[in-house]
Amino acid sequence: MEGLTAALRNELQLMIYRKKTIIFILVSVILPVLLILLFHSLQPILGIVAVSPSYPVQMLEIYTVFLIPLFMMVEIADLFPQEISSRTLKLALLRPVTRLGVYTAKFLVLGIAIGILLLLLGTVSTLCNLLFGTPGTGSLHIFSLLKAYAAAFLSMWSLAALFVFTAQFFRSAAGFLVFSILLYTGAKTVPYLINGFAFFSITSYTDWYSLWLSHTVSTGRLATTTLFLLSGMFLFVTLGYIFFDRKEI
Repeated sequence: MEGLTAALRNELQLMIYRKKTIIFILVSVILPVLLILLFHSLQPILGIVAVSPSYPVQMLEIYTVFLIPLFMMVEIADLFPQEISSRTLKLALLRPVTRLGVYTAKFLVLGIAIGILLLLLGTVSTLCNLLFGTPGTGSLHIFSLLKAYAAAFLSMWSLAALFVFTAQFFRSAAGFLVFSILLYTGAKTVPYLINGFAFFSITSYTDWYSLWLSHTVSTGRLATTTLFLLSGMFLFVTLGYIFFDRKEI
């Protein structure tokens, strides 16, 4: 347990010191503000409502479809292929920590980073909504907002498990990034061509949080999709570790 804690602390420090991480955090803070100011400036011209009461949830669509998946790909490229090609992963294994501990720490730090991004997004967009939003019907209860963000966290972490598994087949960070972007784009496109594919693809659940806000979705369906995402996450994490454990470093 001490080895896992030390490995997790080390991975957190490495992630914090990466410029890419800082850039994504700044974008998470700035983007909701820029969009709300843009809507506010366009209101007199286009006659649109500046910000709807559900602005914090509307921002989730941008984050869960584009920003957070891109963030995960970039970070995973540094956590696995980049460390293997630069041989820095070998240094981590010289410490009193097993490969399982290193692998688990890397996956846990991804979850922490995703949670921080969602927390920043929720906080900033809620403040923007309070300052510039328009009161009216459709406003979200705080409990509904928390449900949406918790569901988004689970779907994003499950998606991270898929990319972690994919990263085990690459020794080049650039190669992994190109392939993962193509894989994600293709997986988001296939449901439009093949009926039923979306039910069996983790990439199709980036907007899963919207089901938790609907009053027409049954509890059984929510439970089923939750189990699907959890089982998918554990499956890809386990498969990823099998390949990680066998890989020559």
